[in-house]
Amino acid sequence: MAERERQPNRLLRAARAGLSQSALAEQINAEIYRSTGRVAAVTSKSVSDWERGWYSWPSADVRSALRRILGAATDAELGFFRQRVRRTESRPRDVISLRDSTAGRESVQVGAIEALQVPAGRSFAGVEVVAHHCTAENAGTEWLVVEPGGDLVESLRRLDRRSIVVAVDRERNYYISDGRRFAGRVDRRTGPQPLPSANLIDDLTVGIIWAVTNTDTALLADDAQLEASQARLAHYEERHTSEATLSEVPNLNTVSGRWLGSRFCARHVTRHLDRLTGTPLFWSREQRGEDAASWLIWTHKFEYLRSTSRWFVGMRRGFCVPESEIAASPRYERVILLLAMALIEAFGIRVEVSAQPDLSDIEGFVLGDDVIVADWLRASGLWYVGVGAPPSRKAMYREIAAHLAAEAVSTQSTPAARLEAIADYLNVPWQWFRRRCEELALAGVDDIAHPRSRLLSTRGLNTAVRYVAYIDSLEGDDLARR
Repeated sequence: MAERERQPNRLLRAARAGLSQSALAEQINAEIYRSTGRVAAVTSKSVSDWERGWYSWPSADVRSALRRILGAATDAELGFFRQRVRRTESRPRDVISLRDSTAGRESVQVGAIEALQVPAGRSFAGVEVVAHHCTAENAGTEWLVVEPGGDLVESLRRLDRRSIVVAVDRERNYYISDGRRFAGRVDRRTGPQPLPSANLIDDLTVGIIWAVTNTDTALLADDAQLEASQARLAHYEERHTSEATLSEVPNLNTVSGRWLGSRFCARHVTRHLDRLTGTPLFWSREQRGEDAASWLIWTHKFEYLRSTSRWFVGMRRGFCVPESEIAASPRYERVILLLAMALIEAFGIRVEVSAQPDLSDIEGFVLGDDVIVADWLRASGLWYVGVGAPPSRKAMYREIAAHLAAEAVSTQSTPAARLEAIADYLNVPWQWFRRRCEELALAGVDDIAHPRSRLLSTRGLNTAVRYVAYIDSLEGDDLARR
């Protein structure tokens, strides 16, 4: 860490005179919620780290809240500063500003430790991670080598924060590694450490970090409450039709509530699959990468895809993704949506995407000879489930199925052609996406962002990446069942 960053922040300590660190942390969280509606997770440890000089530049929400609480006009009055370094002639990829894009940015001083803000979303609250900047030497076409210092490894082992290693090579390309995984490798083997060149920071890796860290942090925060909530709501599983309200789990954050609703709906559909015959259509409400990330990392969603794909051959899964949602999504989020659809295709399930915005409000359902309703995403409560439907509703579901078959964005006959058409619709360059998946398939995604929650897994992410990489030579059904 630069010498200036090591200096204690005496200005902040003086400004909070009369307030304990824990009291100030509570006020910050309350102020952020009041002004933005987002749930923050500032702790007394966060305040302590700022005062000790570990972080010189907290997130914008935190700085704004602190200015209002402590009556400061500027960040400088609180002792916060942003490290400025010279701009190189060749503008490297974005490392720090995960908030906006992976476009060019100022270079970063090697050896610096900096707090980064992983972007929030509609339900994601945003996550603060600590980036450790290192140099990397090329060790062939697929690997780089990073020499870890003692201070780096000691910092990465801290359990109270999430860390990443950011390495820059001589060409000013930036690469990333999950801090905990990196430290684990150092524990097993001393000396220079390998880092896959596939971990290049771009929209694919940023999207993975964004999805995993936001979801992981949210579910870990409510782990005990989720366990208790499942037990308390278990009586609903005995009913064919049920609706659970948000008031039944008032203290769960949004992501945790969605996880609970999704798991219940998956179990409801699985229990009633024997009511269906023929080739069913599953209708999903995911429209953005933030929603679709659940397919890639929620363990129960991967198992749900596995179990349902074994019931039927030639299943279809439909989505409504209006152009307005595409325009409002950064590319890293659209990449996650495309990866989720690739995962579904990997199970031999045909993905069909409608662009009609008037289908956005249609609840989740499964249509065969009979109907199963299972709605949890953007529903008024935790979930609404049922079996059967009135004739008028069933007729509407059939119209949606016919519309998808004839007018979907992806009417092509092969999985590769369908995914390429969807990529074009989502404005994700297909050739770039294929190439990056081919690179990442060899190394896997765990070294980029590895979840800690017992409810999450990278199995879906790895399956999707490998499926895209080998789509011309492997049957998706075979790959997903391995």
